[in-house]
Amino acid sequence: MAIRSRAFILLIVGSVVLALSPPTAAHHGAAGLFDLSQTVELTGAVKKWSFVNPHPILVLEVTDENGVTADWDVYFGPSAASMLRKRGYAPNTFTFGETLIVKGHPANAAGARGIDIFGSAASVTRSDGTLVP
Repeated sequence: MAIRSRAFILLIVGSVVLALSPPTAAHHGAAGLFDLSQTVELTGAVKKWSFVNPHPILVLEVTDENGVTADWDVYFGPSAASMLRKRGYAPNTFTFGETLIVKGHPANAAGARGIDIFGSAASVTRSDGTLVP
């Protein structure tokens, strides 16, 4: 009888976990944060590269056409460091001061300086034309 009770409890707990999974995964969706209908291109120098979980951090220092410099956060979609490692990224992928050309989806929020580089329309290229990773 105890084995059946334990199996029933595991079934209930497993069902609850599965039922809660979609909302948990949804918080990583880019649709609400980034405008997936637009693609923009930025050129900037690496200010910060931190290859950490849950999400690696890349910050570029970008100077606009008016000479105004601002930091832009580069997001890798839902990818954790372990997932990016499989795609070829590593702690030493980018170096401080290195110039990158980044294509991706701009942040939706007014005044936000963020770009999502997850998906087929996105890319990161070094100044010599080498695609990263």
